[in-house]
Amino acid sequence: MALLWRLFSYVWPVRVRRVQGRYQPLELTYEMGRPVLNSLHANQSFGSLHRLWQQVLRQALPADRHLDKVLVLGFGAGSVASILHHEMQRPVSIVGVEGDPAVLRLARERLRPYDQTLVELVQQDAFDWSDKTPASRFDLVVVDLFVELDVPEAAAGPAFIKELRDRVGQGGVLAFNTIAHDDPSRQQSSRIEEELRLQFSTVRVLTLEEVNRVFIAL
Repeated sequence: MALLWRLFSYVWPVRVRRVQGRYQPLELTYEMGRPVLNSLHANQSFGSLHRLWQQVLRQALPADRHLDKVLVLGFGAGSVASILHHEMQRPVSIVGVEGDPAVLRLARERLRPYDQTLVELVQQDAFDWSDKTPASRFDLVVVDLFVELDVPEAAAGPAFIKELRDRVGQGGVLAFNTIAHDDPSRQQSSRIEEELRLQFSTVRVLTLEEVNRVFIAL
């Protein structure tokens, strides 16, 4: 059956499963021969979001940048881990925090193309994890927290962004994804940028996939 899904998906996306996630409905779909994870209005892993992180990570992580420990808040089904481990050949240790057990269940069943021995998965809301977990340092912190197209408002607050600053090690990098798709989200993205500039010495903005604004903070 999977072979037929793959073949048909080169003509038209084939949805093979729909489940209710913790934050939003989720769909496992085959597109161009590959399984991807979508919500109703956005890609969650291995589609357009995967393409976005391919571009971001290659720009944010030159080959000579040290990379040993990575934190991913909003791990999804593992696009960032897959890019680092298999596409960029960076055998880094990753802590992946994902609040939706349905996402992790679908990833176990159909996806997970990353080195599982190097990934510590934490099933917990990212803000709850951040509040309760001591601030260990990471060489790369990735923030990819969305409900459909919108970043939770808690991610735009100064307290959360200060916590992010405390988790980025010396010489480390923060990559924070936002989507500016309407007036409220554009305003929120600008507020996140302002807060990041208060906490980090350098903030670079990448505009990708037409509406994504990804902040690279050093």
